[in-house]
Amino acid sequence: MVSESGNERGIHTIDTGMRGDRSLTGAFIVRGLQTALVETGPKATVDNVLSGLEEAGVESIDWIVVTHIHLDHAGAAGTLAGRWPEARVAVHELGAPHLTDPTKLWASARRIYGDAMEELWGGIDPVPPDRIEVLSDGQVIDLGGRTLQAVETPGHARHHHALLDDSTGALFAGDALGVRLPDVGINRPATPPPEFDLEQAIGSIKRIRDLDAESLWPTHFGRTDRGTNPATPPEACDEAIESLSRWDEWVRAGLKRSREPEAVTRFVVERSREALESSLGPREVDRLELTTSYSMNVSGYLRAIAKAESGK
Repeated sequence: MVSESGNERGIHTIDTGMRGDRSLTGAFIVRGLQTALVETGPKATVDNVLSGLEEAGVESIDWIVVTHIHLDHAGAAGTLAGRWPEARVAVHELGAPHLTDPTKLWASARRIYGDAMEELWGGIDPVPPDRIEVLSDGQVIDLGGRTLQAVETPGHARHHHALLDDSTGALFAGDALGVRLPDVGINRPATPPPEFDLEQAIGSIKRIRDLDAESLWPTHFGRTDRGTNPATPPEACDEAIESLSRWDEWVRAGLKRSREPEAVTRFVVERSREALESSLGPREVDRLELTTSYSMNVSGYLRAIAKAESGK
């Protein structure tokens, strides 16, 4: 469905309905003389995206643009490219090979999600190589009357771009700012293995803050701007940095108690729930877990810390 909240000039939010829940993952329609779909959601929810496009009156798309190749952001790119054979698929240069041949991407995700892969993600269709537009930092997609500029934002993953719309000052942040669900209103990091890097993640958030965007559009979920939400873009950036730093402190404190990942995760769960449950209900606490799990986040920190300790 198309969300009425968070729309502005030529931008519409589609709720992908990921995991059967609302306002977890968005895809964004950006209209100039050409039409772009920013993010696709997973293949498992592609019918919801198609319904959202139809509801918004979009009969065809010219560009499929993904901030990075994780399955909740780009899993339906190949499927949608098959439906609109003239559309170009724009992706970070490091992510492009994994959209044309998603074998390694799928296998990597399977190590995390196991038997739940098909239910969660629904498979992944490859994108033909001649349909790919490789993006590098600063490169612009011209939609006619407005552009989307790629902004290198590693940390969550090496192959991550934010996308800045010059017409409105909207910045599609992907996972660079973590998760901020509208009904929860609290930032949660997104720090998956194997590529999470805390220093790069904080540097990317500072770069986003320095862009002075009018509004930020995290994929999970929706718009934060100067006028409609309690958190202005600079405040949202500061909150994201504080959240990353807090989790780093929790993980390191857990490691002082035990080197076992399961024990560290339990410690972080305790600290996080203590912080959250003072202001949120059980439903809101559980919804955060649907976007990025404790075990995955902690695994990302542990891998990054181990890599730093080994000097590799």
